[in-house]
Formats: sequence, structure tokens, C-alpha cells
Amino acid sequence: MLFRVTVPTFVVMDLLGRLGAIEAIGRVCAPVMSLFRLPGEAAIVVLLAFLVNVYSAAAALGSLGATVGQVMTLGLMIGMAHALVVETIVLKTAGARAGRLLLYRLAMSVLVGWAASHLFIDVPR
Repeated sequence: MLFRVTVPTFVVMDLLGRLGAIEAIGRVCAPVMSLFRLPGEAAIVVLLAFLVNVYSAAAALGSLGATVGQVMTLGLMIGMAHALVVETIVLKTAGARAGRLLLYRLAMSVLVGWAASHLFIDVPR
């Protein structure tokens, strides 16, 4: 399972990097990601974690060259909200208020990410 997710993610990230798409995505997402003191390119990692799973996000993170503080911030954000599509379906099937839990997880990810970015700003590489 892990191999089926990480290898294609590495290949796609390499291809996007060669095409200049990662930099373009970074420029577009930079204003939002700056709230977390992250480069705009980190939006790719967050979206992969939210929509696919943690493993795809980890594979993409490897190509960003992030600092320790940035990795810690991203890790906490991803820990709060990951695989949202699959897990929301499971929660709904189990009878939980899936929409409310989805919003709660996203809000916690944003809140914890913002707080972590201020705590881990000076963590050395």
C-alpha cells in the first residue's frame, strides 16, 4: 500500500517541479500559507494529506526542503485533519455528524497550525 502511494507521488512531484508547476502553485498559495509561516508550496502537502492520505503528503514533503519547524507545523496540521474524504464517509456511515466533525477537524488543523508556526519559528535545521 505504502509503495503504491509514495512512488507515484514522488514521480508526480518531480514532474510538476520540472514543469514549474510547483513554483506556480506556491505563488498562488503563498498568502494563505504565510499565516502558518510556511512556503506556498506547502499547500500541496496539506491538500494531499486532507484529500488523499498521510503517506502521499509525506512523499511530497520530501521534495520541499522544509525546515524542522515547518515540518513540525505541517505534521501537527496533518495530524488534526487527514484523509478527510474517506474518514468523513466512514463517520457518516457510523451515524456521526460527519459535516460537523469535518469542520471541527479543519478548524483544529488551522488553529494548531497557526499556534505551532509561532512556537517552532526558531527551530534550527
